[in-house]
Amino acid sequence: MVRAVVEGGRVDELTPVLGRRPGAKSDERPGKISDSGHQLPLSSVTDAVYGRIRTMILRGMAPGAPLRLNDLALEMGVSTTPVRVAVERLRSEGLVVHQRGKGSSVAPLSLPDLEDIYAVRTGVEGIAAYQGASQLTNEDVEAMQRHVRRLGDLDHADPRERQTYLMVEWAMHEVCYSAAGHPRLLDEIRSYRRQTERYFRLALAQGINTRDDYDHQVAFCEACTARNPDAAEAQARALLQWTVEQVADLLQDLPGSASAAVLETAS
Repeated sequence: MVRAVVEGGRVDELTPVLGRRPGAKSDERPGKISDSGHQLPLSSVTDAVYGRIRTMILRGMAPGAPLRLNDLALEMGVSTTPVRVAVERLRSEGLVVHQRGKGSSVAPLSLPDLEDIYAVRTGVEGIAAYQGASQLTNEDVEAMQRHVRRLGDLDHADPRERQTYLMVEWAMHEVCYSAAGHPRLLDEIRSYRRQTERYFRLALAQGINTRDDYDHQVAFCEACTARNPDAAEAQARALLQWTVEQVADLLQDLPGSASAAVLETAS
């Protein structure tokens, strides 16, 4: 696991992902040169940079920490172009904010932001659950049941299992939401889910056990198995509301300066 430590606004211990030679200028080239000697597409480099910065934010960068394009480009061994595109993509997801004259920085964690995002999630996921539940095929239901069994088999006391838990939990919900047949709605759900991942990691780091969340996941799967739209919508909404209640108390009690250390323990 890559750990990003922010000290005095500078990102330290960031393992270069694209291998620029030491001392090269940050604007020397747009992308990585592959082992075969061919330049990789800029989109591939941008995706790699985006993934790395996003991981840094989710797993340890302090809210408000500056994201300096030249520094990040130098550390990652790329030009500033893919870094700029990646940061803008993260800004659209709510993980980065930009202030004129100050540049980009990691978005803050706040109770109003949490409530706003989850209000949207509750609406769109409730709709997707309602419309998807009645459209599930036998194969869909079997897939959801496999996912929920996988969740149950995980060691809920082991922090190392948390990433797997988040991936499998989403895979189960995605089956139902996809069955609704509204790709744009699904894209919105994915986007808002990405924006709330830091908050859920915070809850996990502060002692919320995935076993507590798992009980809600089982209830959602059972509603979908019964192909009951009303029950599926109610369970989707109840799960999100439960999460808000858990995280809201933490945000009120946790000093902002402590959030980076807390998020790192959640990874």
